[in-house]
Amino acid sequence: MTSLSARRYKQSFFTAGFLCLFVYLLAACGPGGSTVSPSSTAPSNTAPTATPQATPSAGVKLGVQPCPVAVQSPTYWAPLVGVQPDVNKVGSVTCANLIGQNELQALVTVQAPGTDASLDLHVFTHITQPQPVELFKLQSLLKGNARISGYNTIMTAEVDHNSSVNKGITANASLQQDLFREFKWSDSAGTFVPVVFPGLYPDLTRFQAETDQQNVNQGQDAWKLSATQTASNLTVNLLKWPAADNTTVVSGGGKSDSDAVVNVKNPGVDGGTVQVTMSRLEGNTNGGIWIVTDVGGAGMDITTPITNDRISSPAKVAGKGRAFESVIGRVVILDHTYTDIGDVQARGTTGMGNATFTANVTYNSTFKNGAQEGIIALYSYSNADGSIASAVMHKVLIGL
Repeated sequence: MTSLSARRYKQSFFTAGFLCLFVYLLAACGPGGSTVSPSSTAPSNTAPTATPQATPSAGVKLGVQPCPVAVQSPTYWAPLVGVQPDVNKVGSVTCANLIGQNELQALVTVQAPGTDASLDLHVFTHITQPQPVELFKLQSLLKGNARISGYNTIMTAEVDHNSSVNKGITANASLQQDLFREFKWSDSAGTFVPVVFPGLYPDLTRFQAETDQQNVNQGQDAWKLSATQTASNLTVNLLKWPAADNTTVVSGGGKSDSDAVVNVKNPGVDGGTVQVTMSRLEGNTNGGIWIVTDVGGAGMDITTPITNDRISSPAKVAGKGRAFESVIGRVVILDHTYTDIGDVQARGTTGMGNATFTANVTYNSTFKNGAQEGIIALYSYSNADGSIASAVMHKVLIGL
């Protein structure tokens, strides 16, 4: 394994079976999202976002579990979530060990009429008691969806009306779900906080990755089963490199491998090479899709923020690269749609050759109700044609 694949922060979320359970019980197996406060008050978006530490009890199971018969009916929850006739209704009730204890919690969704309407979600504990306690809620998720993951996290989907995908669209029917978040219980915060899915591409979030896996299982997008094609597609779609047979497998990548490192060379004039590190979703070597977790270029790095950190604008960024007339390249913030929402030139401490840099990147997040998963990148450019010659890409949680 190369030095790139041994970077200082490596997620273990892909490991299946007992290892995944062990990681979950340490609350280090998780993805990403945005911030809210406990639902006893109106939702806030300023809660902490560190990887939560849970104190689980014995008997905790992963994934959705059968709800107790007495509370599995939507009609039981209707008065508790304030359902109003002809205005909204309870859409679903699912149960799981969401707070790391043997006791089950219930995720209750409330849907307004019509597929284009908003969704509210509520999480309750002590669900078989006369007065269940509400731990968490999110409201007004446009064209929203919510479900429990196999890691006992809450995954949500909604429309970011101001994103590059939906900006300017006035008809709800034409809006696309494009914002996906994930929350996990934190004992220290006393609520659910955002956690970061390590994926960069083809999926930034666990919600998207699980959906992609289902599509691939049904015969769609077979290229996601190929490590080399996944790496090549990343360079075409994110770095705008020409499509070419320019990949070299460094390690792994076979049908029985759960990890891979692939080098991709820019076929353009003065093009460099990026090294793409990836793992199969859930460590599944029986048809699991490849998820890129790191992209690096020779002699380049972003040292601050570290992978999966939360950033706020202006983001303080430090790193290194090769300077030409003091310019190393450009630092770019990519949002949940891979759109550039802020960038600045990275200028080295020396005029020529290897150099370090620091920069403050001001960005404008289109999503104003919390954080989103995104990417911080350092691009170097070709002196011949101005195209991206090489790149470093890390996952971050983008705050306001």
